[in-house]
Amino acid sequence: MPQPQDKLSLIAAAKESYDSLISAIDATSQSVLETNFLPRQTKAKCTTFEQGENMRDVLMHIYEWQRLQSAFVDNIRKGEPKDFIPDPYRKNYKEMDEVNRQRHQSIPVSTAISLLKKSHAEMMELIDSFSEEELFGKKVFKVTYTTTMGAYFISVTHSPYGQALKRLKSHAKSLK
Repeated sequence: MPQPQDKLSLIAAAKESYDSLISAIDATSQSVLETNFLPRQTKAKCTTFEQGENMRDVLMHIYEWQRLQSAFVDNIRKGEPKDFIPDPYRKNYKEMDEVNRQRHQSIPVSTAISLLKKSHAEMMELIDSFSEEELFGKKVFKVTYTTTMGAYFISVTHSPYGQALKRLKSHAKSLK
């Protein structure tokens, strides 16, 4: 699916990739979801997902980035815009990812799925709350610099859902 260029295609892409991921999760046994990833021979596009021990870590990674997006939007709407990545991690967000991963080690995969479902619903509401121009107009929000708000939403919904689906399929295949 090509990168969304407007509000309707963003909503459709996020919904389609989310639905595909959730369908795959629902069709996967609990033991596969909980089993740690085997070492991989090839590099994935998103190395963060390589660091995860199992699907919980992948799902919580997406959830945490959606929390960042929610805070980013809240700050803009309060008139207190802040960069997307928090200050201590701006130059090293992989450190932030690792801190988040460690924080969620006691969460069962079922909870991670529930949290992602709630967070996805929030992302869809937020997307819907923006106009076409706010999502895809250049330099509408100073804090988005040279990108669009839509690109931020793509990076926390459509793109990671697709990456997580590929990781789940690869993981399930490696266990056969």
